[in-house]
Amino acid sequence: MKKWTLICCIAIICILFTAVGKVEAASEGGKRYVGLHDRILPIEDIRVVDGDTKVPLKDIAKYLYLPVETKDGKTIIRKRGKEIIFDHSTGATTLDGVDQPWTPIAFIDGQLFISVKYIARETGFQFEYFQEHHTIRIYRDEFNHISHEAFKEVIKAYGTKQQPAPTTKKATVYLTFDDGPNQFTLINHATLEKYKVPATFFFLGNQMKQNESIVKTVSKSGHYIGSHSMTHDKAFVYGSTESFIAEMVGGAELVEQLTGKTSNLVRVPYGSKPLVTKGMQQSLIDRGLKMWDWDVDSNDWRYTDKQADQIVKNVQDGVTTAAKSGDKEIIILLHDRSQTTIALPKIIEWLQKEGYNFKSYEPDNHIIQNFLRDPLL
Repeated sequence: MKKWTLICCIAIICILFTAVGKVEAASEGGKRYVGLHDRILPIEDIRVVDGDTKVPLKDIAKYLYLPVETKDGKTIIRKRGKEIIFDHSTGATTLDGVDQPWTPIAFIDGQLFISVKYIARETGFQFEYFQEHHTIRIYRDEFNHISHEAFKEVIKAYGTKQQPAPTTKKATVYLTFDDGPNQFTLINHATLEKYKVPATFFFLGNQMKQNESIVKTVSKSGHYIGSHSMTHDKAFVYGSTESFIAEMVGGAELVEQLTGKTSNLVRVPYGSKPLVTKGMQQSLIDRGLKMWDWDVDSNDWRYTDKQADQIVKNVQDGVTTAAKSGDKEIIILLHDRSQTTIALPKIIEWLQKEGYNFKSYEPDNHIIQNFLRDPLL
């Protein structure tokens, strides 16, 4: 009897060591990422077990809004009419009462992990694996999202984050981006994250309606979002004081609706002068809105991808001129466009090398910069 007991104990220990070995070996091979729609999720503990990517259930649950309940030694997930149950004592997983023939959920180092592909598939998502980047992306077609090729750029930028430049006595620059959100917003956002640089985005209302996830991603990263009107339609925006204020307020309200953060800064299409009338000007003041134009125009919209270096030069020349004139708060106009995504890393690297400081708009420390020279705006 003692002999058989000893043999059983040895067998169990061998099995345990084998299982641990599989997890450890699978965890090698570089940093891994999980993407949701157009962003990389900040999940640090990602394991690969027998070729399957697993993440802590508690982490993925908050991003997929999974209701997770632990009761009577079981963990229960109910989503989209399905019920997934993991039995802590047996290690078995059932889906709507049917035993799963593998282990989509498992305890690893005392923490409950779940297969990314499994929970994605069972909750209505699709997934794409980028082998060269060790990244799995989950998404739904009903949500507007960038292409897989564009998402690769997001992965590259996220995977090579750098630390911000130290604060210096030089002027402060404000990188501002108009006309988003769109597929290029995500690439610009990833570049900003890479260099740890804050920025200010002026979004269009109609674009926000189609790209809600991008708005939320930018906001959660700490960047400021202001209104750039609803339509950017010159004739309609400036058709009357009523249409003007409706366009600007509509965008601001949409930002607050999507992010939960008050937005009181606007940038009017094409700049405030000469299009903004006295009545329009007063309507902004009456509603407590502030307005930014810019100090440096990159003119990025004029150039192609191949001419991106000219955009960099425009910014360098403009910032240098503004700094020499004594300007300590320099606002730079950029756009969420393809050519700008190419120029942006070089722009940031040059500004850092020259010792400029970066900030996004601060509502409690408003800087007056409008072509109308109105101190109330």
